[in-house]
Amino acid sequence: MLNIIKPLIKFFFFLSILSCSENNNKSQNTNRSFLPNASGENNEMLIVMDSSAFRSIVGRELVNTYGSFVKGLPQPEKKFDLRYIRPRSFNNILKHAKNIIVAFTLDGKGIDSDILRKNFNESSLQRIENDTSLYYFTRRDQYAKGQIILYLFGKSEKLLLGKLQKNKSLILRYFEDEVRKRVDREIFRKKEENIESKIYEDHSVKLKIPFGYDLAKNLKGSEGNFFWLRQLEPDFEKNIFVYYEDYNDDELADFSYVFNDDDRSIENLRKKIANKFLTDSENKRVFMTLQDIFPIEYQEIVFKNFSGVEATGLWKLSDLSAGGPFKSYVIYDQRNKRAYYIEGYVFAPGQKKRDLMQEITSILNTFEI
Repeated sequence: MLNIIKPLIKFFFFLSILSCSENNNKSQNTNRSFLPNASGENNEMLIVMDSSAFRSIVGRELVNTYGSFVKGLPQPEKKFDLRYIRPRSFNNILKHAKNIIVAFTLDGKGIDSDILRKNFNESSLQRIENDTSLYYFTRRDQYAKGQIILYLFGKSEKLLLGKLQKNKSLILRYFEDEVRKRVDREIFRKKEENIESKIYEDHSVKLKIPFGYDLAKNLKGSEGNFFWLRQLEPDFEKNIFVYYEDYNDDELADFSYVFNDDDRSIENLRKKIANKFLTDSENKRVFMTLQDIFPIEYQEIVFKNFSGVEATGLWKLSDLSAGGPFKSYVIYDQRNKRAYYIEGYVFAPGQKKRDLMQEITSILNTFEI
């Protein structure tokens, strides 16, 4: 019981922590329906803090956390596009951004630090000074609908830095989860329901398919258990394919090596699938394979109660005419003795691919057996 009461006490404390700003904006926030929609891209982020603190250890830690590079892309792309804002420049237009971090410490000096501290009442500032376990507070829709703000604070820069380093994955995941939800809402606003029904009828699996995808290939039975979805645009293309096969108790067919600690490569399996189902229509000798510029990254996962392996890396055509990033899952349905390989990949020469792969990941994560 005590474990429940303590978080509640901190929660109610934080409800009043921004009382000053709430009073100043009471008429604006009385009815959330009158708030404007949050502006900017899903991965844009504003960092509001004192300029000296931004150049110091806390600011560098925030940049290293949110400005770290996305894994599995052929060129360096950051997880978030960061923009530093001085508190005195944090005007009504900027306050409508989708992702905002506001950070300050009690030992901060200067006009900008004073501006940030004025958002907190005296009792809250006193609590921050006395209780070093407190370091963050989140708000939704404070200035605009669809917005999230993370307030970070501490008695000193050193104490706040320690909290950020210890909870790096937590504060990063807070925004990553929100971006994932936004992507889902955007791409699944309109779906290819006829194709979804066809896939379920033929393969007994569910997959949400955004509007604009075509069913490029659909095979079952003696031809192979496989389907391929594509969205072709002038400058890029997005692809999803699913392959599955049954196995017996003695072996896991071509999937068996995935859990083998001595060989965790998926190259053989993917080569088999590509040779059979993903060859060039004009030249059958050209097929998809994997690049070895960067090693494939693996992670054992539980995918909706099924054991599996997640892989991210780079693909290429065997004649080196095209390539790009991919993400895949190997999923084991042990009750029905069936293994699935699902993958999404993009081809976007000369373009950034982070946002495209975020869409691909959202689609893959809707897969249901």
